[in-house]
Amino acid sequence: MPIRTFAQFEKGSAIFYGGEEIRGQFVTTTSDKLSVNSIYILLEGEANVMPYENASSPMEYGTQRYLSERMDYSNAIELSPGTYNYAFNFTAPLTCPSSCVSPCGKIFYHVILVIDRSWHSDHVYKEAIQLIQPTNLNLLQEAKIPIESEHIKSLCCWPFSSGPANLTLTIHFGGYVPGQKISCTVCIDNQSVGNDLQNVQLCLKQIMSYASTRSMDRPRVREKSLVSCVLSECVKRLSKRLIRATLVVPPVPPTTLEVIETIDQIIKVRYAIGISMQYGFCLNWNIDTPIIIGTVPLIQIIQNPTESCTATAPIAETD
Repeated sequence: MPIRTFAQFEKGSAIFYGGEEIRGQFVTTTSDKLSVNSIYILLEGEANVMPYENASSPMEYGTQRYLSERMDYSNAIELSPGTYNYAFNFTAPLTCPSSCVSPCGKIFYHVILVIDRSWHSDHVYKEAIQLIQPTNLNLLQEAKIPIESEHIKSLCCWPFSSGPANLTLTIHFGGYVPGQKISCTVCIDNQSVGNDLQNVQLCLKQIMSYASTRSMDRPRVREKSLVSCVLSECVKRLSKRLIRATLVVPPVPPTTLEVIETIDQIIKVRYAIGISMQYGFCLNWNIDTPIIIGTVPLIQIIQNPTESCTATAPIAETD
């Protein structure tokens, strides 16, 4: 090929946080003499939502532009065969949402070299970068306070009567960052006389919503279990169990927070601790407790790190 291009980043990786400088260079080699109208570098970012599954029109999708910056290098020139370096230096905005990719949509960013050629198709080289919106958990009050979520459910149907099942989930803090361990304590008091609670599971869920800029339809919501463990095979009727378990947060984009949104984003991400169990004849009890995932950890957690990533055996069971 007459033109070959690759990108080099000064920091050695293509992962950047909002507010950080994106520095690097494109290295272009040409084996032919080129007549060029202009050379410039772009920093672009946008969100794309894929078409709705049940849409009446195949064009019902969403596109949202977050970033478009340009750095000009030269106007009409002639490039002799050889190697050329084109340095770039951009600042990643603090307000841009984090990169993410899913089957329903994605948020993506590129640094792009464009060589506008005379009487030929342009040479365009795109290099993907990952942009992460900084979320300091120490600045969020809801991330600092413990979570204690209580739920009560009746496991019987009219006209029969039975005691309810009570579940309490306790977590030390409301916010964590990737790589940290979420220590959970689950207390289940099954006062039902006729139903055991079976296959009790704990998981960290990622919940993403996708909206269309061309439709008044409600956003689609997709859930995915990131990490999970089995808390108990069975909590028998008229018994109580106290169970402790730990989940490690995998590398994921931070929670989309309303307080930092400057526009109504068409792709949003949030997280929850999910507890699920079965009872009766194929009936399910599902509980979601919201939790915040950030990028800067709480000082309290750094000073007192949590323990391992496995579910322990039941601590207590009473009949």
